Order: sequence, then structure tokens, then C-alpha cells
Amino acid sequence: MGPRQSARSDTPVYDPNCPFCPGNEAHTPAESCRIPEDSDADWRVRVVGNKYPALVDEVATLPGEGLPLQEAEPAIGKHEVIIEAREHDRVFTGLSDAEVAEVMLAYRCSFSASAADERIKHVVIFRNQGPMANASIEHPHSQLAGLAFVPNVLAVRLERSHIYAAENGRALLTDMVQGELAAESRIIEATERFVTFVPFAPTFDCEIWVAPRGLPPRFDAQDDDTLGELGVALRRAVSAMEQAFNRPDYNCILQTPPLIDGAETALPWYFQIIPRRFLAAGFEMGVGVHILVTTPEEAAQRVREALH
Repeated sequence: MGPRQSARSDTPVYDPNCPFCPGNEAHTPAESCRIPEDSDADWRVRVVGNKYPALVDEVATLPGEGLPLQEAEPAIGKHEVIIEAREHDRVFTGLSDAEVAEVMLAYRCSFSASAADERIKHVVIFRNQGPMANASIEHPHSQLAGLAFVPNVLAVRLERSHIYAAENGRALLTDMVQGELAAESRIIEATERFVTFVPFAPTFDCEIWVAPRGLPPRFDAQDDDTLGELGVALRRAVSAMEQAFNRPDYNCILQTPPLIDGAETALPWYFQIIPRRFLAAGFEMGVGVHILVTTPEEAAQRVREALH
């Protein structure tokens, strides 16, 4: 793989109007985590509340409350931003091993704080890169959403995973990873703890998973070394994906089980990288089935070749 792009050539190092740039800390909601922790030192990574949250601590009123067929629930939860670097023009693929490890440590910190809130039933961390991925601020950042409910799609996935685990004695994702390692054709890279691959039946064209090789503890129980290796694997996967497919916008999602006892043994966490190469059209939106124009084997080969 060629040298990584460390910064955007057409973006300034500092933007005085960007709330995530150093010196503008007063323009963000309260800070919940920073690296380093020393408040007198320059921060390298910050976790702050989202200024325009989709989920909030309290909701006063609900439109349409009490009307027939218009039942609603308050959007209670947590919505945070993980600011990944001080420089406005940095890119995720340009972060060093130490820097990307600190981003993963911030993920763990934010995840742990959300999971400690008894109202929160599910936590998702995601990164939107570029306009097609619905990114609104250039400064490198990720987001965390802590939901007070388990989304229906996740509940179905968990139920099926429990059935598989009961019948086979192993987590479905664990067997998927072992199957991909045996097949080899969709593997992009494997390390001591993680496997990067294109799944046999991807939902999105050329999507990539970075998954643990065995059954891991909950995400917020990962040790520093594991998170460091994870960060490097994730950065390498995104960088190779960008080179293989002409730097598309993308979404990167930490898929985790709901915060229910025993869920992580049936549905382990993993990262999903979704290149936004094509917009969903009427067919996809009408029937919920995505058309793939690239076979998983071809996608894996192209990313694998870009990696080396």
C-alpha cells in the first residue's frame, strides 16, 4: 500500500469557524472525556456532547401524543461527538498508530459512560466521511448514539444469533470469521486478534468487516493493546478501501450487541465499513434489497491488492 494521505490538501489546518478546532472549545457542549486527561495539557482527542443531538436527556412534550395511530415515545438517550485530532485538515487514514489507538480509547471511554446509564439499551459508534455519507463538518470526528431502546433490526439479529448459538454452541460471527479464514477468497488481512474481510453476503456493495477472531468481551472491556491493534486494522482497511475504489465517501460503524445480559456471547461486536459508491434508488428503497455490482471476491481482491 502506498503512503497514506495525512491531510486534505484543499482544507486549512485551522478553521476559526469550526467548533472542533483548538481555541473554540467554548463553542461545544460539555466535555466528557479528553486525551490526555490533564486539563492543563493540549488535548489530542476530545469527547463532547452533540450540539444538535438526535437524542436528549429529557423531552418536554411530544407532538401528536395521545392521538389514534400517532403514538410516540420521547427520544431519550445520549449523543456525543469524538473529535479525533486537533488539526482541521487531518484524515482518519493519516493518523499514526498511537493516534488511532487514542481514538479507540476515546470510543471505549464514551461507550463505557453510556453503558453505565441504566436507561441506555444500545450503543452505536459511527463515522460519516464525505457528503454522500451525510458528514456535515470536515474536522475529523466520529459520533456515539446511546438509545433507550433496542432497534427492531437489531432485535431480530440478536434472536437469530441466539438460535444459532443454542444449536451450534458458538457465536454466529465466530463461525463466519472461521469460515472466511478457511475460504480465503474474501479475506483482506488477518492479524493476531482481528480479521478484515468482505462478507459472503454483504448488504452494501464492497462493504468490509473488521471482526475479532474469537469471542471478545464487551467493547468497553477491551484492553489498551487490543484497541491499539483494532485501530490499526481499521485504519488500514479504510485506507485500502479508499485506494481501491477512488476514495469514495463512506460510513464506518461499530456494530455492538444491545446492553442485555448475555447478548455479547451470541452477537459479538465488529466494525462495518460501507463505501458510498452508489446511491440507493427506487428498487432498494421500495423492497429493502440492495443491488450489488461487485462480487465479494472481486471486492476483496481489489482491496487486498491496494493494501500491499
